[in-house]
Amino acid sequence: MEQRSPRVPKLAWVEEEEEGPGAGPAQETEEVVRFKPLQEDAAVQRTQEQERTRGLFRRTAQLVCKFIKRIREEETGTVGTGLRAYSHIFKTKTCSALLDMLVEEGFCNPKQVPAMVRYIHQWLMANQFAEHRLNRALLDLTKEQPADVVMTLLRVAPSCDRAALTMWKSIMCSPRTAEPAQLILLDVLGSWPEHSTCTSDGDKTGVFVLAATVVMWKILQMPCVPHVVTVYFPRLFVHLLFQVFFSTLDVPAEVDTFWKGCQKQYGLATNPNRFAVRTLKSLLCQMQHEDVVVAIERKCGWDTLLCADTHHYAVGLLARHG
Repeated sequence: MEQRSPRVPKLAWVEEEEEGPGAGPAQETEEVVRFKPLQEDAAVQRTQEQERTRGLFRRTAQLVCKFIKRIREEETGTVGTGLRAYSHIFKTKTCSALLDMLVEEGFCNPKQVPAMVRYIHQWLMANQFAEHRLNRALLDLTKEQPADVVMTLLRVAPSCDRAALTMWKSIMCSPRTAEPAQLILLDVLGSWPEHSTCTSDGDKTGVFVLAATVVMWKILQMPCVPHVVTVYFPRLFVHLLFQVFFSTLDVPAEVDTFWKGCQKQYGLATNPNRFAVRTLKSLLCQMQHEDVVVAIERKCGWDTLLCADTHHYAVGLLARHG
């Protein structure tokens, strides 16, 4: 068979073979002329696409550099202000890898941890079904700086929104982080009406005890309650019992304002003390003490617990049935 010229497309050679050797030269010239501009156009398109790709990569790299700088600089000031300018980056596919890199480099300066926690929360708010991508980074942060992670998360999402609950589940279900996180939550729960711990970035903002109660209530609704809750059941029970008492006596205005926001978001119990009782009952049921819940209900003990004058009587009922 005659060897084909590399300049002539295959289609032209098929036609030439079908028509016979006498029809070749004029048609070959015509096909080659017609094909050359197409090659040139494709080359131009490839060049333009390469330039666009390079430009996109360059802009992304610049954005990442600026973002890293902002993370490192955000050691003081109001929560999250430095991150808002970069809100569009939370929807990019590079976020998870970027955070892994920040975590690997970040432990040399603990002041960066609260900013990273806020970053994870905002990223999860923007990417609903990709929470697993940030699990390792979140757990690494919590293992190294548990107080910073827990307190920052309570501050940035006190009503425990969807993204915060995702983070709490990861923290409370991991053997690496569950116990230190639970101990910090217990400290918060025992400090009515608010708990204040200075995180590494200098933030001393108080955290309402009810914020930690909302977290525990949501954790108790999980199909499989973390083992650490069982381990610290006695302390958790006592803290919730005291919270019922204190929230029955007095609810500061700022706590009341916070609670109204929670009510609007989740449709929770009308009063903080009733919500604390609800959480207490959920805890008892999860610890397989449904009989106690029913027995106290029959004697109107839960309603009695909500009155300061009869609180001690209800506690006595709990003690006898416990």
